[in-house]
This record gives sequence, C-alpha cells and structure tokens, in this order.
Amino acid sequence: MNPLEEHDALLHQALGNVSRAEHRRELSPGSTLLLYTDGLIERRGHDIDASIAQLAGLLVRHGDGPLPGLLRRITSRMAYPPPEDDVALLALRVP
Repeated sequence: MNPLEEHDALLHQALGNVSRAEHRRELSPGSTLLLYTDGLIERRGHDIDASIAQLAGLLVRHGDGPLPGLLRRITSRMAYPPPEDDVALLALRVP
C-alpha cells in the first residue's frame, strides 16, 4: 500500500483564491485507488492515525476483491456507528 499524502487545499469558498500544485502518481495494473472524505476517519475522541491505520489494514487485506464488496466492508467497519460528518468514498481499479 502506498498512501498518496501530497495534497493541496480543497475547494471551499472561505479559502478564497488558493493556488494549487499538480501531483501525479503512476498506478500499476491491478492497483486500487481509494479517495475518501474526512468523515470516514475522523471521530471525536478517537485517534485519527489509528483510524487511518485501520483503513489501511482493510485495504491490505481486502483491496484485491471486487470494489462493491470492498466499499461495503469499509463502510460497515469504519462508518459505524454512523459518523457525525458526511462520508463519501470513490474507488478506482486500474485495469
């Protein structure tokens, strides 16, 4: 697993006109790219690093399976009890 840690400020009207950098990473065939919002990993009173590690463990163990099943597994483990924030996941499998 190779986390994509490069990022810039996301879109939000309160940020004003923010410059952004472009980041690229080549993904090898069979790779799974998972993008998620902070609602998946942030819980009041819980360590965010532990939540990220839990998500990484799920990806290592189940990331090669069919994407619908992977997303169900992630949401059932990571988004329960229901979070206080919205959760959105986007998964892509490189052919």
